[in-house]
Amino acid sequence: MNAPAEHIVVLGQMGVGKTTVGSLLAAALGRSFFDSDEQIEAMTGSSGREVAEAEGVGRLHELELDALLRALQTSEDSVVAAAASVVDFEEGRHALADVLCIWVDRDASGIGESEHRRIVGEGEELGRRRPLFERLADCTLSGPGGPEEYVARALAFLEERQGA
Repeated sequence: MNAPAEHIVVLGQMGVGKTTVGSLLAAALGRSFFDSDEQIEAMTGSSGREVAEAEGVGRLHELELDALLRALQTSEDSVVAAAASVVDFEEGRHALADVLCIWVDRDASGIGESEHRRIVGEGEELGRRRPLFERLADCTLSGPGGPEEYVARALAFLEERQGA
């Protein structure tokens, strides 16, 4: 009987570098990588921004949750860059409680907004979501350093965790 897949979910507010950190971590671990933005585009044929404009932010958040749940159902070990909104849903928090979560906790100001992103009240959302990220995080990546430094810290955490 095969062991269940082990998933690592990278959490954080929009624009903090979850996709970059997650993809580098997946490559370092030899795992598949899932990004909610890419999954939504594959599911709908539209970017997150386009979904939010056409159907509303609530619909986008539902799709972001669906993308997370689909990624966690895969049978291969993976790293998942999840949308920040997934912690707003009880079903999302429940799913995240069963996997290893890495929280990228850094200031997103000054980070360029990519095409798929939409403009929302990030400050207010961070205030509401911060306690949820704190509760779910097995490892928090914060402070100085770029994506490579954050990945090195995450790998050190994973090595230490395996040795414990």
